Amino acid sequence: MPELLRDQIYQTIKHHILRGVFQPGEQLSANQLAKRYKLSSTPVREALNALEQEGFIETIPRVGFFVARITIKDIRDMFEYRIILEGASAEMAARYITDEELNYISSIPSDYIMGNNESYIQYLKNNREFHVSIAKASHNQFLAKAVGLMLDQTQRLVFLGIGSSQHTDEILHAHPHLIYALREKDASAARNIMIEGILASRNAAIEQIIQGSSVAVQAG
Repeated sequence: MPELLRDQIYQTIKHHILRGVFQPGEQLSANQLAKRYKLSSTPVREALNALEQEGFIETIPRVGFFVARITIKDIRDMFEYRIILEGASAEMAARYITDEELNYISSIPSDYIMGNNESYIQYLKNNREFHVSIAKASHNQFLAKAVGLMLDQTQRLVFLGIGSSQHTDEILHAHPHLIYALREKDASAARNIMIEGILASRNAAIEQIIQGSSVAVQAG
């Protein structure tokens, strides 16, 4: 039961950060959150610690928890990391993917409704499953684990990017094109399509920051 409570409050706080209920730089008091959600402070603190590991929360010693700010450098660094990991996972998956794995990946929805936050949240879940499943199809357990952890850390950036109408077509078309490359066992094309999709998400996230989104704008 304590673990269930922690997971529930973890999902709730993450959801509120993604939707902008809690703003970048805002201090979050474990005691106040416990009162808000009618829980003890222990599962709240555990949830905040877990969110810190994923980059949603920052902790200042002897001060408390804060919603993490996102800088343009953060975006560039994280998407560069994605390109390194997921370019490799797509290339390897094209060589080793099974028909069963391909059928499953093809069944994962990959669309969302512009301006609809609930649609964005569902897309985040589906998008993570899509990318993790491709990494698993590389049949390299260490690569698959690394991709899963990395995607957890970049969810805010993906959420930010899908709010950009300018890059919607690039983002939405990447998945079916990638599935086609995997089906054709074209490792080079799979790698390139994966990278192009990641670059589109990166550019969309940066543009949203520059245009004055709710995420803190910092050049660092």
